[in-house]
Amino acid sequence: MNTEAINSGSLFLNEMLTYCRTSALAFRVHYWDWRQLHYSNHVHKHSFYEVCYVMSGEGEYQDEDTIYDLRAGTLFVSRPGIWHQIRSVTGMCLIYVAYELDQQGSTEEEYARYGSSLETGDVVFQNALDDRAVHYWLGLYHHASSQPYTEIEDLKTMAGLLLASLVRPRPLGYERNAAEPNPIRSTDSTRYAVLRQSKQYIRDNLSRPLKIEEVADYMNLSTRQLSRLFQLDGGDTFLSYLRNERLKHAEKMLKTSIFPLKEIAAYSGFQSVHYFTNVFTEQMGMPPGEYRRRHLDQL
Repeated sequence: MNTEAINSGSLFLNEMLTYCRTSALAFRVHYWDWRQLHYSNHVHKHSFYEVCYVMSGEGEYQDEDTIYDLRAGTLFVSRPGIWHQIRSVTGMCLIYVAYELDQQGSTEEEYARYGSSLETGDVVFQNALDDRAVHYWLGLYHHASSQPYTEIEDLKTMAGLLLASLVRPRPLGYERNAAEPNPIRSTDSTRYAVLRQSKQYIRDNLSRPLKIEEVADYMNLSTRQLSRLFQLDGGDTFLSYLRNERLKHAEKMLKTSIFPLKEIAAYSGFQSVHYFTNVFTEQMGMPPGEYRRRHLDQL
Protein backbone atom coordinates (compact mmCIF):
# COMPACT_ATOMS: atom_id res chain seq x y z
CA MET A 1 0.00 0.00 0.00
CA ASN A 2 1.36 3.40 -1.00
CA THR A 3 0.81 5.35 2.23
CA GLU A 4 2.26 8.54 0.77
CA ALA A 5 -0.28 8.50 -2.04
CA ILE A 6 -3.18 7.85 0.34
CA ASN A 7 -2.03 10.70 2.60
CA SER A 8 -1.73 13.08 -0.34
CA GLY A 9 -5.00 11.91 -1.88
CA SER A 10 -7.02 12.35 1.31
CA LEU A 11 -5.68 15.90 1.75
CA PHE A 12 -6.73 16.77 -1.80
CA LEU A 13 -10.17 15.21 -1.41
CA ASN A 14 -10.78 17.10 1.84
CA GLU A 15 -9.90 20.33 0.08
CA MET A 16 -11.79 19.84 -3.16
CA LEU A 17 -14.51 17.18 -2.69
CA THR A 18 -16.84 18.37 0.06
CA TYR A 19 -19.90 17.85 -2.13
CA CYS A 20 -20.66 15.17 -4.71
CA ARG A 21 -23.70 13.55 -6.27
CA THR A 22 -25.17 11.00 -8.62
CA SER A 23 -28.36 11.36 -10.64
CA ALA A 24 -30.39 10.31 -7.58
CA LEU A 25 -28.34 11.06 -4.44
CA ALA A 26 -26.30 14.03 -3.22
CA PHE A 27 -23.73 13.96 -0.42
CA ARG A 28 -22.12 16.57 1.80
CA VAL A 29 -18.76 15.13 2.82
CA HIS A 30 -17.34 15.96 6.27
CA TYR A 31 -13.99 14.25 5.75
CA TRP A 32 -12.05 11.67 3.77
CA ASP A 33 -9.40 10.00 5.92
CA TRP A 34 -7.44 6.91 6.89
CA ARG A 35 -5.50 5.67 9.91
CA GLN A 36 -2.53 3.36 9.59
CA LEU A 37 -2.98 2.08 13.14
CA HIS A 38 -6.36 2.67 14.76
CA TYR A 39 -6.75 1.25 18.25
CA SER A 40 -9.80 2.07 20.40
CA ASN A 41 -11.91 5.20 20.60
CA HIS A 42 -14.57 6.27 23.08
CA VAL A 43 -18.21 5.30 22.87
CA HIS A 44 -19.77 8.17 20.92
CA LYS A 45 -22.33 9.12 18.31
CA HIS A 46 -22.56 11.77 15.60
CA SER A 47 -25.08 13.30 13.24
CA PHE A 48 -23.72 11.84 9.98
CA TYR A 49 -22.80 8.54 8.34
CA GLU A 50 -19.25 7.24 8.64
CA VAL A 51 -18.20 4.28 6.50
CA CYS A 52 -14.96 2.46 7.42
CA TYR A 53 -13.06 -0.28 5.67
CA VAL A 54 -10.49 -2.49 7.43
CA MET A 55 -7.34 -2.74 5.33
CA SER A 56 -5.49 -4.92 7.84
CA GLY A 57 -5.55 -5.99 11.48
CA GLU A 58 -8.47 -7.09 13.62
CA GLY A 59 -10.76 -5.77 16.33
CA GLU A 60 -14.45 -5.32 17.02
CA TYR A 61 -17.18 -2.78 16.40
CA GLN A 62 -20.04 -2.09 18.80
CA ASP A 63 -23.27 -0.71 17.35
CA GLU A 64 -25.56 0.08 20.32
CA ASP A 65 -25.80 -3.31 22.09
CA THR A 66 -24.41 -5.47 19.26
CA ILE A 67 -20.73 -6.34 18.82
CA TYR A 68 -19.26 -7.41 15.47
CA ASP A 69 -15.86 -8.92 14.74
CA LEU A 70 -13.63 -6.85 12.44
CA ARG A 71 -10.86 -8.19 10.25
CA ALA A 72 -9.15 -7.33 6.96
CA GLY A 73 -11.80 -6.92 4.28
CA THR A 74 -14.62 -5.82 6.61
CA LEU A 75 -16.65 -2.74 5.79
CA PHE A 76 -18.91 -1.15 8.42
CA VAL A 77 -21.08 1.94 8.73
CA SER A 78 -21.83 4.11 11.76
CA ARG A 79 -25.30 5.60 11.43
CA PRO A 80 -26.46 9.03 12.62
CA GLY A 81 -27.55 9.15 16.26
CA ILE A 82 -26.32 5.62 17.05
CA TRP A 83 -23.92 4.99 19.96
CA HIS A 84 -20.90 3.11 18.66
CA GLN A 85 -17.26 2.28 19.35
CA ILE A 86 -14.28 0.77 17.50
CA ARG A 87 -11.96 -1.36 19.60
CA SER A 88 -8.63 -3.02 18.75
CA VAL A 89 -5.77 -4.21 20.92
CA THR A 90 -3.20 -4.62 18.14
CA GLY A 91 -4.40 -1.81 15.87
CA MET A 92 -6.14 -1.79 12.50
CA CYS A 93 -5.41 0.03 9.28
CA LEU A 94 -8.66 1.82 8.40
CA ILE A 95 -9.80 3.91 5.48
CA TYR A 96 -12.98 5.92 6.07
CA VAL A 97 -15.27 8.68 4.91
CA ALA A 98 -17.92 10.70 6.74
CA TYR A 99 -20.89 12.29 5.01
CA GLU A 100 -24.56 13.20 5.18
CA LEU A 101 -27.20 13.05 2.51
CA ASP A 102 -28.34 16.32 0.98
CA GLN A 103 -32.09 16.02 0.78
CA GLN A 104 -32.55 18.88 -1.66
CA GLY A 105 -30.07 17.43 -4.13
CA SER A 106 -31.47 13.88 -3.92
CA THR A 107 -34.62 12.38 -5.33
CA GLU A 108 -37.30 11.86 -2.68
CA GLU A 109 -37.52 8.11 -3.33
CA GLU A 110 -33.77 7.39 -3.13
CA TYR A 111 -33.27 9.67 -0.12
CA ALA A 112 -35.93 7.78 1.84
CA ARG A 113 -34.72 4.39 0.60
CA TYR A 114 -31.12 5.03 1.66
CA GLY A 115 -32.01 5.84 5.26
CA SER A 116 -34.65 3.17 5.71
CA SER A 117 -32.41 0.42 4.35
CA LEU A 118 -29.77 1.18 6.98
CA GLU A 119 -32.36 1.25 9.75
CA THR A 120 -33.26 -2.40 9.15
CA GLY A 121 -30.37 -3.78 7.10
CA ASP A 122 -26.80 -4.78 7.84
CA VAL A 123 -24.24 -2.30 9.12
CA VAL A 124 -21.23 -4.65 8.88
CA PHE A 125 -20.20 -6.41 5.66
CA GLN A 126 -17.60 -9.17 5.85
CA ASN A 127 -15.30 -10.03 2.94
CA ALA A 128 -15.99 -6.69 1.31
CA LEU A 129 -12.61 -6.83 -0.44
CA ASP A 130 -14.34 -8.63 -3.31
CA ASP A 131 -16.56 -5.60 -3.78
CA ARG A 132 -15.45 -3.39 -6.65
CA ALA A 133 -16.47 -0.32 -4.65
CA VAL A 134 -13.55 -0.81 -2.24
CA HIS A 135 -11.00 -0.98 -5.07
CA TYR A 136 -12.74 2.04 -6.59
CA TRP A 137 -12.32 3.85 -3.24
CA LEU A 138 -8.59 3.19 -3.06
CA GLY A 139 -8.26 4.19 -6.70
CA LEU A 140 -9.95 7.52 -5.93
CA TYR A 141 -7.36 8.27 -3.21
CA HIS A 142 -4.47 7.34 -5.47
CA HIS A 143 -5.83 9.39 -8.37
CA ALA A 144 -6.42 12.39 -6.09
CA SER A 145 -2.78 12.22 -4.95
CA SER A 146 -1.76 13.64 -8.33
CA GLN A 147 -3.79 16.78 -7.47
CA PRO A 148 -5.87 16.75 -10.67
CA TYR A 149 -7.37 20.23 -10.33
CA THR A 150 -8.57 20.16 -13.94
CA GLU A 151 -10.67 17.04 -13.26
CA ILE A 152 -12.69 18.20 -10.26
CA GLU A 153 -16.09 17.63 -11.87
CA ASP A 154 -15.07 14.12 -12.92
CA LEU A 155 -13.83 13.42 -9.40
CA LYS A 156 -17.13 14.60 -7.95
CA THR A 157 -18.96 12.14 -10.18
CA MET A 158 -16.57 9.35 -9.17
CA ALA A 159 -16.96 10.17 -5.49
CA GLY A 160 -20.74 10.32 -5.77
CA LEU A 161 -20.86 6.89 -7.38
CA LEU A 162 -18.55 5.56 -4.67
CA LEU A 163 -20.65 6.83 -1.75
CA ALA A 164 -23.85 5.60 -3.38
CA SER A 165 -22.39 2.10 -3.79
CA LEU A 166 -20.44 1.60 -0.53
CA VAL A 167 -23.54 0.75 1.49
CA ARG A 168 -26.35 -0.91 -0.44
CA PRO A 169 -29.62 -2.40 0.82
CA ARG A 170 -30.02 -6.17 0.75
CA PRO A 171 -32.35 -7.46 -1.96
CA LEU A 172 -35.93 -8.28 -1.06
CA GLY A 173 -36.21 -11.74 0.49
CA TYR A 174 -32.50 -11.89 1.38
CA GLU A 175 -31.61 -14.39 4.10
CA ARG A 176 -28.28 -14.42 5.91
CA ASN A 177 -25.97 -17.18 4.72
CA ALA A 178 -25.18 -19.64 7.51
CA ALA A 179 -21.49 -19.22 6.70
CA GLU A 180 -21.64 -15.51 7.52
CA PRO A 181 -20.55 -14.82 11.11
CA ASN A 182 -23.32 -13.68 13.40
CA PRO A 183 -22.76 -10.69 15.67
CA ILE A 184 -21.88 -11.30 19.30
CA ARG A 185 -24.56 -9.99 21.64
CA SER A 186 -23.27 -7.74 24.36
CA THR A 187 -24.44 -8.28 27.91
CA ASP A 188 -24.02 -4.60 28.74
CA SER A 189 -25.98 -1.83 27.10
CA THR A 190 -24.20 1.04 25.37
CA ARG A 191 -25.67 3.43 27.91
CA TYR A 192 -23.84 1.67 30.73
CA ALA A 193 -20.65 1.47 28.68
CA VAL A 194 -20.71 5.27 28.29
CA LEU A 195 -21.42 5.70 31.98
CA ARG A 196 -18.58 3.36 32.95
CA GLN A 197 -16.12 5.34 30.87
CA SER A 198 -17.37 8.62 32.35
CA LYS A 199 -16.93 7.31 35.88
CA GLN A 200 -13.47 5.99 35.09
CA TYR A 201 -12.45 9.42 33.80
CA ILE A 202 -13.68 10.96 37.05
CA ARG A 203 -11.76 8.46 39.18
CA ASP A 204 -8.59 9.02 37.13
CA ASN A 205 -8.79 12.79 37.63
CA LEU A 206 -10.06 13.21 41.20
CA SER A 207 -7.23 15.52 42.25
CA ARG A 208 -8.37 18.14 39.73
CA PRO A 209 -11.37 20.51 40.02
CA LEU A 210 -13.59 18.51 37.65
CA LYS A 211 -16.69 20.01 36.08
CA ILE A 212 -19.44 18.23 34.21
CA GLU A 213 -18.58 20.22 31.06
CA GLU A 214 -15.08 18.68 30.97
CA VAL A 215 -16.30 15.10 31.37
CA ALA A 216 -19.11 15.61 28.83
CA ASP A 217 -16.64 17.05 26.33
CA TYR A 218 -14.27 14.11 26.87
CA MET A 219 -17.14 11.68 26.18
CA ASN A 220 -18.47 13.67 23.19
CA LEU A 221 -21.76 14.28 25.00
CA SER A 222 -23.80 17.29 25.97
CA THR A 223 -23.97 18.11 29.68
CA ARG A 224 -27.67 17.32 29.56
CA GLN A 225 -27.02 13.84 28.14
CA LEU A 226 -24.38 13.10 30.76
CA SER A 227 -26.59 14.33 33.60
CA ARG A 228 -29.38 12.08 32.40
CA LEU A 229 -27.07 9.04 32.33
CA PHE A 230 -26.15 9.59 35.97
CA GLN A 231 -29.77 10.07 37.00
CA LEU A 232 -30.80 6.86 35.25
CA ASP A 233 -28.11 5.01 37.19
CA GLY A 234 -29.74 4.93 40.62
CA GLY A 235 -30.67 8.59 40.81
CA ASP A 236 -27.16 9.98 41.43
CA THR A 237 -26.36 13.41 40.07
CA PHE A 238 -22.95 14.14 38.59
CA LEU A 239 -22.01 16.25 41.61
CA SER A 240 -23.14 13.68 44.16
CA TYR A 241 -21.19 10.93 42.39
CA LEU A 242 -18.08 13.13 42.22
CA ARG A 243 -18.39 14.02 45.90
CA ASN A 244 -18.80 10.38 46.93
CA GLU A 245 -15.78 9.31 44.87
CA ARG A 246 -13.68 12.02 46.49
CA LEU A 247 -14.78 10.80 49.92
CA LYS A 248 -14.01 7.16 49.04
CA HIS A 249 -10.57 8.14 47.86
CA ALA A 250 -9.91 10.18 51.03
CA GLU A 251 -11.20 7.36 53.25
CA LYS A 252 -8.85 4.88 51.58
CA MET A 253 -5.88 7.22 52.03
CA LEU A 254 -6.73 7.72 55.70
CA LYS A 255 -6.68 3.96 56.20
CA THR A 256 -3.60 3.13 54.15
CA SER A 257 -1.23 6.12 54.29
CA ILE A 258 0.43 8.54 56.70
CA PHE A 259 -0.03 11.58 54.45
CA PRO A 260 -1.06 14.76 56.30
CA LEU A 261 -4.74 15.73 56.05
CA LYS A 262 -3.81 18.68 53.83
CA GLU A 263 -2.28 16.38 51.21
CA ILE A 264 -5.12 13.86 51.44
CA ALA A 265 -7.59 16.68 50.85
CA ALA A 266 -5.59 17.85 47.80
CA TYR A 267 -5.13 14.36 46.33
CA SER A 268 -8.88 13.73 46.69
CA GLY A 269 -9.82 16.99 45.01
CA PHE A 270 -11.10 19.01 47.97
CA GLN A 271 -10.36 22.71 47.78
CA SER A 272 -9.19 23.04 51.37
CA VAL A 273 -8.66 21.03 54.55
CA HIS A 274 -11.53 22.95 56.16
CA TYR A 275 -13.97 21.99 53.40
CA PHE A 276 -12.68 18.40 53.38
CA THR A 277 -13.15 18.13 57.16
CA ASN A 278 -16.72 19.46 57.00
CA VAL A 279 -17.79 17.15 54.16
CA PHE A 280 -16.08 14.10 55.64
CA THR A 281 -17.54 14.72 59.11
CA GLU A 282 -21.04 15.17 57.69
CA GLN A 283 -20.79 11.92 55.72
CA MET A 284 -18.88 9.70 58.20
CA GLY A 285 -20.10 11.10 61.51
CA MET A 286 -16.60 12.03 62.72
CA PRO A 287 -13.66 14.21 61.58
CA PRO A 288 -11.03 12.62 59.33
CA GLY A 289 -8.36 12.77 62.07
CA GLU A 290 -10.52 10.81 64.48
CA TYR A 291 -11.52 8.35 61.73
CA ARG A 292 -7.84 7.66 61.08
CA ARG A 293 -7.06 7.17 64.78
CA ARG A 294 -9.94 4.73 65.24
CA HIS A 295 -8.85 2.74 62.23
CA LEU A 296 -5.24 2.61 63.43
CA ASP A 297 -6.39 1.47 66.88
CA GLN A 298 -8.06 -1.54 65.26
CA LEU A 299 -4.87 -2.66 63.52
